[in-house]
Amino acid sequence: MISADPVAELIAGIARADRAAFRALYSQASAKLFGVCLRILRDRSEAEDAVQEVFTRIWLNARRYQADRGRGMTWLIAIARNHAIDRLRARPAGAGGSVATGSPPGPVRSEPSPGCGPLSVPAG
Repeated sequence: MISADPVAELIAGIARADRAAFRALYSQASAKLFGVCLRILRDRSEAEDAVQEVFTRIWLNARRYQADRGRGMTWLIAIARNHAIDRLRARPAGAGGSVATGSPPGPVRSEPSPGCGPLSVPAG
């Protein structure tokens, strides 16, 4: 039987402490999870560390994955995203980064964008 979600099958193997499934999942998903972490953290070394920690979490929590609640890769990406955001929040103030979007800060405009009008506040 061929699974509709091969990542979910690997996660199920990891839940049974199958090291081969863990190696296969790492080979299949590590680049994507690294991209998620790098986009949020914007630091290659920190993203590499984060991915290693994410895979530790996957190994420890694979039993919690529920295939009926979503695809395996979606679960992995959520773990990576949440972990990267936690690392970003743990940075000292002023270390940079946007928690909300994971995107680099843009230029600051001294004037409003074209088409922006004054705000109207209801009286009362």
